[in-house]
Amino acid sequence: MYLDQLPDLSRARLVRARARGVAIRDGERAVAVAFVADGTLLPADTLVRFDVTQGEDPERRLADALATTAARGIWFYGGDEVTRRAAAALELVFRPVGAVFIRRMDAERTAQIGFRPPSQRDRLTLPDLQRDHAPAFRAPLIEVGEIGGESIGLTLSEALDPHWTELRAVVYPSHRGQGHASALLGAAADRIEKTGRRVCAAIETSAGRERSALESAGFRLADYYFVASR
Repeated sequence: MYLDQLPDLSRARLVRARARGVAIRDGERAVAVAFVADGTLLPADTLVRFDVTQGEDPERRLADALATTAARGIWFYGGDEVTRRAAAALELVFRPVGAVFIRRMDAERTAQIGFRPPSQRDRLTLPDLQRDHAPAFRAPLIEVGEIGGESIGLTLSEALDPHWTELRAVVYPSHRGQGHASALLGAAADRIEKTGRRVCAAIETSAGRERSALESAGFRLADYYFVASR
């Protein structure tokens, strides 16, 4: 578990599920396993997971993993202290490539959005919307958000473990630029938190409108995803 008891979020799970494992050996002994990206979500010369046998030096074995796989770098969540320290010791260059946010416990509550299940008409576009905005979600709960009876967008949420739910919001094109993303995220997070769960979200950048919408909805930055490269 990472910072704030967070599990891997949906995109991270998909990245790692698609990776292939390569045993790192010292003679006849396996000392680590490096997982290499398949090239769909991250470049194929990127390690996306690095497991070291207890008692081994992570810095040395990460160097071995990079050499064995011919990878140019490693992708990891900032809360992964073993990988972070090993990459820093090898003087790899760190670059943020995404971020994870969690809903603040003191966030102001939102009560302006009404929610309803998708209608038959809504369902015609749901596969495209999920593919474009939440492709790593497996079976999300999808709800349409309304203001004054007018549909402004939808939210997608999915349980990651017994405690955490990941949340995303999509605003319909005709309603963008009016702060509705923050309203959708805040109202949906309120509903989830009332069930006793905590709420998290991820973006594939480190800044921009997505980050602003999350922060306006009461989320705070937990940590970044990094690529550390030679």
